[in-house]
Amino acid sequence: MGDSEKKEIHLDVYLDRQELHMSNVVKTYYEGMQSAAAKQRYEKIKKTLSTDFLQRKFDGLDSVDFSELSVKNRQLLEALVNGVSSEKGRGLLGVAFLQLVIKTITPEQSVRLHKSSNQRGNFSWKDGISMRTLNSKYTGKFLKDNGLLNSNKFGSFMTRTLAENYPFSKLYKAEIRGPFDEWIDIVDAIEDNTMPAELALSYLMLLLKRNADAFKTLANDTIGLASAYKNRTFENIENLLKTFYDSTYGKARAFEVVMHGLMQAKAEMDAIGDWELVPLSQMRSANKKHGNVGDIELSSDEIIVEAWDAKYGKTYLLDELDELRDKLIDNPGVEVAGFVADRDVDKTDEILDKIAEISSDTSTEIILCSFDEWVEMQMHGFSEEERDNIADKWLMAVVETFALRRPEFAPIEEPSDKWLIDLSKMLME
Repeated sequence: MGDSEKKEIHLDVYLDRQELHMSNVVKTYYEGMQSAAAKQRYEKIKKTLSTDFLQRKFDGLDSVDFSELSVKNRQLLEALVNGVSSEKGRGLLGVAFLQLVIKTITPEQSVRLHKSSNQRGNFSWKDGISMRTLNSKYTGKFLKDNGLLNSNKFGSFMTRTLAENYPFSKLYKAEIRGPFDEWIDIVDAIEDNTMPAELALSYLMLLLKRNADAFKTLANDTIGLASAYKNRTFENIENLLKTFYDSTYGKARAFEVVMHGLMQAKAEMDAIGDWELVPLSQMRSANKKHGNVGDIELSSDEIIVEAWDAKYGKTYLLDELDELRDKLIDNPGVEVAGFVADRDVDKTDEILDKIAEISSDTSTEIILCSFDEWVEMQMHGFSEEERDNIADKWLMAVVETFALRRPEFAPIEEPSDKWLIDLSKMLME
């Protein structure tokens, strides 16, 4: 794209409309309550998705001829899929999938307009549709049920960055992490008909299926390696898992899973008393918003009684103690709460005074400790044989969590293939 063409791309915003200027083409999008025509299109999309439309397309991928899909379009879709990691890209992928679905069912519907409402006071495009509803109710569920894309239960549109009151275009200024350029190029291509939406949808399904099949193979292989691992003493397993979270991608999340895995192992051994282990929260979940006190929690009659927050790479926890106070006030049943760091934590006079103050105010025992100290605390009173049995289950709990085989204990939503790859390498040494 030349400099002169770039200068032509701009958005004019008026009281009742927005005009998107791209090259010499102007698209006008009017604000206001959803039009009758847009409502009809929306109802058509919902009716189609309430059948087995997506499943039939998915089951019929082997018979699709992709020769009409250009190399450029294939590369865009491949870059979109390859741009997904544990920390970014899933939202954009889920939105792009939905947009291709919409264009396939209703080619006349603009996929730049992601909002609509019939209630006064709510922002709405006259020709828009509620993409958030379609994603959470239909396409997000389809992707998750088929193991193609894991996302949180609120769908791809949970982030505010995808909810700005502007049409999706290169001028969409929200700070979105992930393959933004590829996503917008796909939006432009299906809007100007240079990418055939239905064929692109099938190709995207195929890419996701290939990734899902490869992940299943990787998961099975890693579980097999863990089952055959020879050095199954508690000390060896602990050292292996410490090396793992210190050297892998996404160390903080890996640290959480390793900690939660030990509690899973104890739960399997009926070694947590009458308490229940609370499932691991999704990545980047706000503890306070979701009612959590820590990353690892034990409960009794749905009341949190013990909570531990994993703090990888952070040892000075004064601010965290202030946040903990607020959580304990909201959860008065907590008997023990603490922070676990990957190394020795700072225990300055200021921090010790803060701990004493919070304990006095809440009647909760507050503990700050290293991972080694926390492990010994959890294993206190067990014989060597019992410790080795727990270690065996600990290793499997961590591997099966990353293999997405423990949704009842750890509903991991982010891609975890890189963690499995690192674990498999260590288990083969």
